Amino acid sequence: MVALISGVIFVLAHFQALTNRFIINDDVRQQIYWMQQWQDPALFPGDFLTGYARAYVTWGIKGLYWLASWWVSPLVFSKLLPGFLFVFLAFCLFKIGTRLADHCLGWTMVACFWLMPFFLDNLAGGLARSFAAPLLALFWLGWQARRPWVMGGALLLQALFIPYIFMVAAPAALLAWLLARLGRDNPPPFPAQAAHFVLLGLGAVLVVAINLQFSADGYGPLVRAQEMVNHPEFYAHGRYPILPEASLLWEFISPWEFIPPFQEWGPVAGGLICAGLLALLAAGFWRLDWPSFRQGLKPAGYLGLSSLALYFLARLFLLQLFVPDRYLMYTLNLFFCLFLALGLKTALRVERWPRHLAILVLVAAASLGAWRLHGVGLKDYSAYGAVYAALAATPKDALIAGHPNLMDTIPTFAQRRAFATYELAHPWSRGYWAKLKPRLVDLFKAYYAADPQEVVAFCRKYGIAWLIVDDRHFTPAFLKGGYFLFPFDKPHLPGAAKGLAERIYGPFFAPFDEQIRHLTAGRAQFALLSDPAFQAVAMDQHVRLIDMRPWLNH
Repeated sequence: MVALISGVIFVLAHFQALTNRFIINDDVRQQIYWMQQWQDPALFPGDFLTGYARAYVTWGIKGLYWLASWWVSPLVFSKLLPGFLFVFLAFCLFKIGTRLADHCLGWTMVACFWLMPFFLDNLAGGLARSFAAPLLALFWLGWQARRPWVMGGALLLQALFIPYIFMVAAPAALLAWLLARLGRDNPPPFPAQAAHFVLLGLGAVLVVAINLQFSADGYGPLVRAQEMVNHPEFYAHGRYPILPEASLLWEFISPWEFIPPFQEWGPVAGGLICAGLLALLAAGFWRLDWPSFRQGLKPAGYLGLSSLALYFLARLFLLQLFVPDRYLMYTLNLFFCLFLALGLKTALRVERWPRHLAILVLVAAASLGAWRLHGVGLKDYSAYGAVYAALAATPKDALIAGHPNLMDTIPTFAQRRAFATYELAHPWSRGYWAKLKPRLVDLFKAYYAADPQEVVAFCRKYGIAWLIVDDRHFTPAFLKGGYFLFPFDKPHLPGAAKGLAERIYGPFFAPFDEQIRHLTAGRAQFALLSDPAFQAVAMDQHVRLIDMRPWLNH
């Protein structure tokens, strides 16, 4: 029943994505678009960006999508896989609650899960992060149920699909084993024999090997903390604003922005519901018989300690152990789900409810969950359908350049090589960024050039066959900053506002914003908009396509 109801909720929440090919998770564009090569090997030949996108996808994701590509396209599979993971996670949480207390707690945990957008937001897209919460929950359940090979299997899957979760779960099990050896606690079910340690070693080797291969391919290593200081790419207006680092207190408080309905109903209603929730939780925790849960909560305690330790280590060795909050966010939200369920069950005395009332509340929770999760983790790129259709008619080996904001979806839906995209502009990969940053500098020089010969020289240097130009990128408002023009609509409920812009600092992330302002200062003439030498074909009201192949042959 848990699986059935959860499956229905997912289908209702992501129905638009299942019926519209242009509605996907945004990170699909950078992480798995290249997998379309498996069904058409002529796509993206020798592409620089595609090589990088392929390199940082984990081996487990590659293997799973490769198997699926024999039956379904990778983009379609990216919409189906989250549904299976959503159902699987709901089942794991139900069993954790049941093992910890009873079926009432299991159902209450599932109801809380349905109403927490965090989980579906991270499951959407079927990416590596989609496996974080499910595989962490599976490991937790194996520990709760004292099933060592479930724990071992979960660890191996974590190493293959989402290595930083392996780095949380494995130390948690080892800490419990060490304390047991010192006589401070009962031994955990895993590790308990030599084969378990072999499996732990295999997982560790896989994690190290993935990182070594990334650097060996010339894309890494990741930048060090001192390399980020005074580099605007890593501050508020940069591509990844990791500096200054958020506090630990913020990491604990920030999930509450999305647990009460602040986003859906506004600050007043959200605040009132948050206050009511906190009051119920306080009442529930006051009545709760904590000693009876002491043994059952030990696995969660070890996972929490391991998460905190890895979080602080990742802050100490910033980006060398990946992004610090990744070690905390999944564990923390799983714990919030558990403790919300514990507090509410105890405060409301759910176990005393008559059967018909319990069923009615579950139906209400499922219905509200389907409404609240509508379109979570998805964006609609169908507004640029004419652009994709026009580009799909170009040769498959064509290299296409344009403003990176617009180019993100070109490889995904037009299946053509993009010179540079916003999503794949990653300054944290040292080897990759050393090659990409000069390309972006050259791109903006040509895009905003007054001299047509500068555009031609750029296309000849890089072999650009087609240029895409959006006249909105040349308006004073855009050049001043305030909006990135991303070609998407968020899937929305009837009556909700729609728009093609997302409020992010522009006209591009730092330091390129200053370069663009310098290039365009005091000018209103741009070669790509006004020079008669460039014969443009209009693809929609704002976007035009320029064939640069005649200049490449001169």
